[in-house]
Order: sequence, then C-alpha cells, then structure tokens
Amino acid sequence: MTILPKPAAAAAGLLVATVCLAPEASAGDGRLVIKVGRIVTNAGPDIENGTIVIEGGRIRSVGKDAESRWDAEVLDHPELVAFPGWVEAHSMRGMDRPNENIEVAPFLDVRDSIDPISFYFEDCLRQGVLAINVQQGPLCAVGAQGRVVKPFGLTIEEMTLRPASGIKISTTRPGRSRALQAQSVRRAFRDLRTHLEKLVQDKKDGRDTARREALFQGRDPDTADNKKGRAMEGSAPWKVKDFEIVPRGHVDEKQEPLLRLVEGKLMAFVSCDGAVAVVQALEIARENGFLANTVLVLDGDAWKAADRIAEAGVPVVLSPQLLYTERDPITGKEIETFVPGVFREKKVRFALQSLNPSSQSLWFQAATCVGYGIPRDEAIAAATKVPADILRLGDRLGTIEKGKDGNILLLSGDPLAVTTNVQYVVLDGNLVYDRSKDRRVMQILEGVEQPNAAPIGTDDAEDVDPHSGEKKTKTPKKD
Repeated sequence: MTILPKPAAAAAGLLVATVCLAPEASAGDGRLVIKVGRIVTNAGPDIENGTIVIEGGRIRSVGKDAESRWDAEVLDHPELVAFPGWVEAHSMRGMDRPNENIEVAPFLDVRDSIDPISFYFEDCLRQGVLAINVQQGPLCAVGAQGRVVKPFGLTIEEMTLRPASGIKISTTRPGRSRALQAQSVRRAFRDLRTHLEKLVQDKKDGRDTARREALFQGRDPDTADNKKGRAMEGSAPWKVKDFEIVPRGHVDEKQEPLLRLVEGKLMAFVSCDGAVAVVQALEIARENGFLANTVLVLDGDAWKAADRIAEAGVPVVLSPQLLYTERDPITGKEIETFVPGVFREKKVRFALQSLNPSSQSLWFQAATCVGYGIPRDEAIAAATKVPADILRLGDRLGTIEKGKDGNILLLSGDPLAVTTNVQYVVLDGNLVYDRSKDRRVMQILEGVEQPNAAPIGTDDAEDVDPHSGEKKTKTPKKD
C-alpha cells in the first residue's frame, strides 16, 4: 500500500511550470516515512527491508526497525531500492546563456541566468540527479559565481542548496593563445591588488571617493558590517598593508568576489583543456593563495598532468569523455587511456560529469567506471559522496544517514543497471516525482498524448479544452 502526500496549491503552480512531472506532488511539510526492500546507504552495508524516517526535511533515522510518528505519511514499496541520489559537480546546463562576452566578470551570478523551468532540470529528476553545481562556461578569463541547486522549485531561491558555490576561471579560451588567456587571469588579480592599495591610500589621504562610489552602486557603506575594517585574511603570498583601516563596504562590488576568493571564502573552479593549462592553473592559484580552495575541471589531455595535480592535493572534475584516444607518432597505433584509472592510481579525488542529461547521465558514467575496473563503491562515490564533499555539502548530501537532507531516490533495481528506472524522487522529505505520472514518459512509452500538445492553429488544437486537456464536444453545424 502506498500513501502519498495530499495535493497543495503551491504544488499545483509548480506543475504548470514543469509541465509533466509528478502531478500529485505536494509542497508537504518535510515529513515522510519510506519503506523499501533495500536501502543503499552509500555509507556502509546495504539494509534489507529497511525504513527511512524523514522529519523537517532531514533524515531522522535509518534501519530495519526505525520508528516514526503515527501520523506520518508512508511511501511503502518493498519492491524498490532506496538510493541517496547523484550529485553533478559541474554543469553549464540549465541557463539561458552559459557564457558572457566580457573578460572579467566575478561580480555576476549564475542565479540570474538559471531557468527553473528548463527541461534540463526535468531530465535531472528523471535520472535521479538531485544536486547540480551550475557554473558559467569557459569563455571568460574570470567568470561568474556558480550556484548549487536542486532540480525542483518555482524560484531560484527554492532550488538553491548553496549560493556562491565558486568562481569560474578559465586558463584557455577558443581562438586565443594560452599565454594571452593566462595573462588576462593574472591581470585580474593584479587589478584587485591595485584597487585595494588605492583604497588604503585614499583613506590615509582623507578622500571619500570609495564611499560615494558604493552609494552610487546602490550599496549602503554605513551598516555595522560594512563600516568595519579588517586586515586581509587567507594564505595569499601578497597582502595589502594597513588594509584594516578601510571599511569593507568601500570595496568595489566588481572586485569584492575576487577578494573573497583570495581570502579563502570562495572556491575556484578552474577550467583546463590540457596538461599545460593545469600547470598554469596551479601556478595562478598558488600566486594568489586559493590553491586549497581550487577544483580543476579537466578536458583533453589534462590527465597527463596527474602527478602535478596529486602533488598539489587538489580534487578534479573529469571530462564526460572518460576515454582519451591518441595516436602514437612513431607506430601510428591508437592508444586509449581510461582517465579515471589514472587519477585513481595517483590517489587524486575525482568527480564524474554527465555526458548528457538523459541516457548518459551520472549513473552511466559510474557504470562505465565499473566496466573498466574501478571498484563499484569508488565509482558510485565519484558521482555521490566525492562531488558532495568537493562542493562543501558532504554533511548534507551523498549518503543516506541520520542528519542528512531527506533526498532519496526510489529505484526499480540496482543503481548502475541499464534497466533500472527512477520511480520516485523525494526532496527534503517531500515527494516531487512519480514516474507513473510523468506525462512525457507516458507519451514515449505508451503513446499517451499530453494535453495541448497539438500544434497551435490546427483543428485538433482548437478542439482541446485549454484547462482540462480534453477534446471539446462539437456541435453539428446547421444548414
């Protein structure tokens, strides 16, 4: 028997936005009991015939005999498998535009580009990807601040798991030399230092330019926090002397995110399309003190710098193309390298990326790793626990444990089996996806046409009631 949460008005609005997912999902109160045939906790042995109790959006208990309140809603499916859900460590999808055409833009936020009703997020629910780190594309030298989101919600605020998840930096750019791109990145940090030094000098000289500029930018430099000054923090080799005399509210908003990065309060996701780019990225991170907060997003032959990466101790997000193929310049023979295997051998923490949001999502990438000899638990961790840790959300995501977020997949079988489907998705203790009511799936598998699906202007479209989706009854015309 399955007892589902009751429909709510807020959920009805969301259904209009997402078009076809879980038409009986509820905003709920974050309280749910899940009973399944097997729980893959990802934190220890699987639990057979287990129960997960979620209250207030968090997991309260997990086990064979976990107790819950008498009035809790129950999702009872002994034929299904519970799984913590996949975590996408880096994605440029889900935005109306993934790139900007200005060189240095750390003051921008992908919040303003994310489209909550993008089909990408709909596909993420179907594939069980429950957290996505949306980052800007690689066309800026220093790009926007990213955001970790859930694939469900009416607004960006509802979707957000972690704002300002990190600044995107690119050491290479199509159509531009590596030297020029690296110089652009370095110049951004030199400009930051110059700006901070000027603030100190202006303060000593009694000039009020920075305060007036803050007011012009629409900020209030006179709040309690903004009026405070403090010395530069972090481990950067360079420091601005006497910076503590400058109120923090006087720092230009275009430079402030870079200052947070240098002070160790923001992460950097650095895009590297080759081994040479990796060397440049690590040098820039060391020069400006954010190596400890750096994640390398790799592509091409960047894996050839695995020794340098291991020495630096930074984690990586691998290219979706897990096999790198090159030709021996002498013999002409093709050589294939399985990239995750290289990083496993070097003991470098790596996270996987989806090749596409549907058929080759994170489950497929993890299964591919198993096929090439990566131990099963490590392959699953590379798409769950490791990316959660990289995103500083390891205390909330990646496993089914007491205290973690109530984000659970109910699967029809093994998480890595090609025949397995996501049957239900629970986010923060609320049911948000039910495959049996996924209209797109019903249309593909059963030929059930969605309401209002006929092209506008056709006779069929005009005969459909826009509210119920049912065909109108025609009145015969009189002669």
